[in-house]
Amino acid sequence: MRRAMALAIAAALAIAVGLAGCRTASLPEQGSAAEHLYAQRCGSCHKPYAPSSMTVAMWATQVDAMEPKIAQAGLPPLSEGERRAILNYLERNAGAQ
Repeated sequence: MRRAMALAIAAALAIAVGLAGCRTASLPEQGSAAEHLYAQRCGSCHKPYAPSSMTVAMWATQVDAMEPKIAQAGLPPLSEGERRAILNYLERNAGAQ
């Protein structure tokens, strides 16, 4: 009985630690419309990555590459305004070249 209880507690802790590691770090421009749009549209299928994790050129390629995946997920495509706002946000906060 003790062994089963110890295993259950260990499993619960492992899950809690794992979930804590999956939390998204704060995105730049917290509370702005651009940050919210990026988190909402890009975070609906996966965690929104830190804009500093890629360069401006890499983000442009990545946003293009995500468009077919958005369609595959059955989500509405990015409007031209959403696409431009997200790219502007990512460009302002991108990593060094």
